[in-house]
Formats: sequence, structure tokens, C-alpha cells
Amino acid sequence: MLLLNDNKMLDLPSSFTLGRWLWNERQQLACRYGKFDFSALLQLAASAIGSGSCTRVLKVSEGQYNKVFQHTMDDGLEIIAKLPNPNAGRPHFTTASEVATMDFLRNVLDLPAPRVYAWSSRASESPLGAEYILMEKQAGMILTDVWDSIKGKQKVRILDQVVDTERRLAATNFSTFGSLYYKDDLPEKSDSTSLLYIDAVGNEVQSEVFRIGPTNHRSFFDFGRGELDIDHGPWSTITELVTAVAQREIAVAEVGLRYPLMPEAQPFQKKLSALGNYLKVAPHVLPENKATHASALWHGDLHSQDIFVDPEDPSRVVGIIDWQSASACPLFMQAGRPAFLDYNGPVPEDLGKAPLPPNFDAMDPDEQRKAKALHRGQTLHNLYLVRCLQVNETIFQAIQDQNAPAPDYEPLLHSLLRDVGEEWAHIVGVGGGGSSPRMPFPLQFSDEEIRQQDHDAELWAQGVELMNAFVEDTGCYKHWGGRVSNVDYDKSKRELDEGARRFLDREARSDEERKEWLKALPFVD
Repeated sequence: MLLLNDNKMLDLPSSFTLGRWLWNERQQLACRYGKFDFSALLQLAASAIGSGSCTRVLKVSEGQYNKVFQHTMDDGLEIIAKLPNPNAGRPHFTTASEVATMDFLRNVLDLPAPRVYAWSSRASESPLGAEYILMEKQAGMILTDVWDSIKGKQKVRILDQVVDTERRLAATNFSTFGSLYYKDDLPEKSDSTSLLYIDAVGNEVQSEVFRIGPTNHRSFFDFGRGELDIDHGPWSTITELVTAVAQREIAVAEVGLRYPLMPEAQPFQKKLSALGNYLKVAPHVLPENKATHASALWHGDLHSQDIFVDPEDPSRVVGIIDWQSASACPLFMQAGRPAFLDYNGPVPEDLGKAPLPPNFDAMDPDEQRKAKALHRGQTLHNLYLVRCLQVNETIFQAIQDQNAPAPDYEPLLHSLLRDVGEEWAHIVGVGGGGSSPRMPFPLQFSDEEIRQQDHDAELWAQGVELMNAFVEDTGCYKHWGGRVSNVDYDKSKRELDEGARRFLDREARSDEERKEWLKALPFVD
């Protein structure tokens, strides 16, 4: 809690205080420091809901991209303030799109998104000197707090409501690809008679209020991508979009960006070669089911902390929050098992009943506990897919179509493109003779190139295994970027150091190799 009568505390809200990082800590803290006028925020929060003054402030969340404060007023009313960190996305666009998206979801699609009281997406015009959103405090309780204690049937009811929400999102098909905004927040003005979306019953809808503009999808901003001069859309066709994704990955390769916790298996020129070859066939390797190409809004990271349920009936969903960076993208690019259903373990081979291990009765209590947890996770995973198949087959098909070649997976891209070559006649159709493809496959690889591609893919797979071994050795990777709680920092740092020593003692065969490993590991300062 922040003490409002202590001037020394007034700079703390600008800083990240609810955790630490095991590596790159200075950089991580810097990209989450956003200076703003805390006193002005208190006044704005009170005036937004007609209260006299704010008497209590609680920093309720400090996630990857935002700071969230709960304000309690002198009359007992409460309001939430959300301020994006510098790493949240492009200034103005990220906040402007989030506000418009919540408005559209709440007032057009009648989905349980929060009501916005006041906001500013332009820091230079804001009385805080920063972007902000003031919104209602979501009613109910966070699903995280009850998920482990509620019964299986209650979990199924929650799952069904999420599937229905996704059905309604998927049924609203936008005419272009990007992110949703108010028209007045975009630099280019458009004709209000232009098509915005087609609704669930097939009506073509124009809008005086909303418009699709540049994307705020995380894949265009995370891991340093936000600094690149790349195409952010909007895109009129899916071919334009997938081309922009490939060009994005080419720009990533050119400046040497990389994903944390992922090995580098290909030199720069090989990456460019793979991505260039992908561009030659990109329009032809999209999923066959055109319905999965539809542009729809989606919640791309639906954790249990984003779902609120009724305390009196915890199987009833009353709200869904955190629509920041929601984008209008093809369903096959974003549909997938919601994050609140994630579990540790393999995906079932089919949609049948997930079994317990045949030797379950012979297991010790700890092994049985783990087996039951896996069984619950796999059961809910299968049930989610079955419900999708029953309620919205397009979403189910979109999930199945995610094995198509994609430009952001270039270590194995050439192997996938060779598979495309084998199916080329089926993809483009056959010519008049009835035996040859209507158009020749645009890629040709020599035997030596194929051997080298397979060798590169094998090296990459070995790198993944080594990275997984390193993670297992350290035992402290609870957060993607190495973030841990303040309480756990010393213990986790010690485990990281000890795990790194174990890994290097096992894998490094010389001092020189040890030095090279230390350079390669992105999570060792």
C-alpha cells in the first residue's frame, strides 16, 4: 500500500517494485520505469467517478507491461488506474487501441469487458505526463484464487463460457487486419461508409466510431522488435499480412535479435535464405479452410488472473480483463488453448478420454499426485477442443491448421518448405495434362543443400535439448524473462549460479568452450 501523506513515497509508483530479475535486471527495470505525476493521478481518479478525494492506493498488479493501481475514495467507491510501461508497445497506439477494443467488446458484442471512465493515450497532453486508463474495478474474484479448490463440473462450466466468448469473437469478421481504434485516434481518415466487419448473422456493418489501424500484436514489439522500422499495417489481404510477418523476421535477423531461452542454430545468411524462400510460396501455404483466415479480435493470453468469477457462484464468469494488444488477426494465427488451461506435460494423441498411467496404483503418493494433475490438465485440454468442435468448428480447425510453415520458425523452415514441394500439385492444382502442377514449384534444392538443411535442423534440435537441460539444472525459471519475487530472489539467484556451474561442468570440455557457452547463454550476466 502507498502512504499518501509521505512525499518520499511519491516516486515509488513510477518504479517497478513487485519483483526482481535474475539477469539483465538493470535493463528490465529501465523498460518498466515510467515517470508520472502521482498526485495528479489521485485527483483524476477521484474526479472520474465524482468522489471528493482518494484516501487509499494499492498497487494491485505489476505485470510484464503495465502498472495497475486500485484507488479507494472518501465515499468508499473504488476505481482502477492502468499505466503502460515503456515496453508495452508503441506510444499512443497501444493505449488508444485497448480503450477502443474494450468499448467495442462491451457495447457492441456485449462481452464482460471493463467500463472505461477516463483515459489519455498521448503523454504530452496528459495531466499525468503519461498515458493512462481509468476504469471500473472489475466485480467478482480472480479465477486464480478459486481454480484449485472448485469442483470439476464448475471448471467445465467456466470452460464452456470461455468457448462461447471465443465463438462470439470469431463470428465478428473484420474487413482488414490490424488493431481496433476510434477513428479520431488514427492519422488517416476514412470513409464512414467503408465496411468495418461482418457480424454473426452476415450483416455488413459500417461504423462512424471504429476503424482498423496498425497492429499492436506482441510479435511486432517484444524482444526488441518495437525498435525496428517495419510494416505494422493495417493490411487489406492475408497475403500482405504474412508478407509483413516474413519481412519482420528478416529485419530481426539483420539486426541480430533473438528469442530468450532459444538457441541460435543458423547463421545470418541462412536465415535470410529460408525467409526469402518462404516469401516465394507464402500465398500458397495458407490453411485450406478459408474460414480460418477470417480477421477477428482475440484475447491472446487468457490467464486465470484475467478471468473474474462470481464469489457466490465461482462457476459463473463475470468479467474478462487485459485486452491490451488484442489484434484483428487471422484465426489460424491466434486461436489456441487458453492460457488458464495450461499444464505441464504432453498433449494427448487424440480427443478420447485421457487415461491415468496403467501403473498408477503402484506409484508412490507424490507420483500419483503428479499423475492426477497431468490427467486433469489433459482432460480439460481435450474437453476444450471437443467443445470448440461442437460450438465453433472454425476455431477447432484454426487450431489444427497451426502446423503450416510460418516465417517466425526459420530453424525448421526449409524442411517444412520441402514438405510443401511434395504436396505442390495438390496445393495449386494440376494443369491440362492432369499430371503436372498448374505452376512449377518455385524452390529447388540440391542434394547438398538438403543435407545441410537437415544438419542445421538437427543442430537446432540439439540446442533446444541443451537449453531445456540448462533450465532443468537451474530449477528457477518461473517467469519467461527471469523474473522472481523479491522474497525468492536470493534463493533463486543461488540456484541459477549453482545450476549454471553444473551445466557448464557437464557440457564444456575446455575453458574455451566454457567461455563460448557463457557468451551464448542469454540468461547469465
